[in-house]
Amino acid sequence: MYFLNKKMLTYIVFLGLMVILIGNSTIVAESKPDIVKMVGLLQEDKDLDLDIGDWSVLTREINKEITTKQEFESEVTALKRKYPQFQWHRKDDASGWKAEALTYNVDSGLTESIKIMTTEEKFDKVTYVIYEVKGKKWKKANNAFFTATFQNRVNDLFIGTPSIFSCIKGSINDNMDSVLNSKTEDLLDMFQAREIESVHETNFTSISAHSTLFKQPLTKEKLNLQFGLRTEGLGDRTNFVVGTPIITFEY
Repeated sequence: MYFLNKKMLTYIVFLGLMVILIGNSTIVAESKPDIVKMVGLLQEDKDLDLDIGDWSVLTREINKEITTKQEFESEVTALKRKYPQFQWHRKDDASGWKAEALTYNVDSGLTESIKIMTTEEKFDKVTYVIYEVKGKKWKKANNAFFTATFQNRVNDLFIGTPSIFSCIKGSINDNMDSVLNSKTEDLLDMFQAREIESVHETNFTSISAHSTLFKQPLTKEKLNLQFGLRTEGLGDRTNFVVGTPIITFEY
């Protein structure tokens, strides 16, 4: 089931790929990570009967210091020593080299992954480092993870200040009229955001906006927040997705 219509979905996927794989925007470290801000705001709204479902924080950087296979191998070896709890896999082909690591914590429910990929672009070797954390439900302990462990991981894995993409899925127990017609403005107010562009149809609404709460502008219009609402009909639970600076989930 598509959350947004095909036009908006194509725009978001294209924009997301451009930023995640090619772009090189940076952020300033904040005392409270974006994902923690977003969850806090959503949970503070007592008027919403809201459930937070899948969520993800993806961190990405282009590493310009890894350009040879020897440098790639050295970096992977160092990370294997540093993160022995991760399960590591290699996949090399004609297009480049790739190492991927995965770990799942049963107690916390968190899945962490590390990816290092070196490919050839315009006759030069380019290395991407990606670190992702995701979960099925939000737990209070996640706040401590993101203010401590997550920051340590970022300091270990990245040379500079990486781009960070935070995204949350969930549902609201409310009917179509009250959510899609009035809650859009509520969400803009909640995130202290100004609408830049939107798509409105009978059973869904999607918004791209600029929020003063987040520091990663994506376009010249300073887009740094996207959210969408969709319902199957009057009285049904309404699905939502919110992301900064963009929505990164596939749906």
